[in-house]
Amino acid sequence: MSNKRIYYWFLYLAIVIITTYMYKSIDKTDLLEDEKNQYASWIIYGIVIIAGYKNFVYDPRNKDE
Repeated sequence: MSNKRIYYWFLYLAIVIITTYMYKSIDKTDLLEDEKNQYASWIIYGIVIIAGYKNFVYDPRNKDE
């Protein structure tokens, strides 16, 4: 595993931690009382996690970086 891939992993972990923190802080407010808002927030959270994994873990591994 190269240094570049290790940096990508750390960047991905930072994205996951920040996104989870932001979701939990929004969850404490009244914004997620409505079910539509709650589902939308889960979809956005999932998209960010999956896109981050694809761009920072999966693609560099296939390119042998």
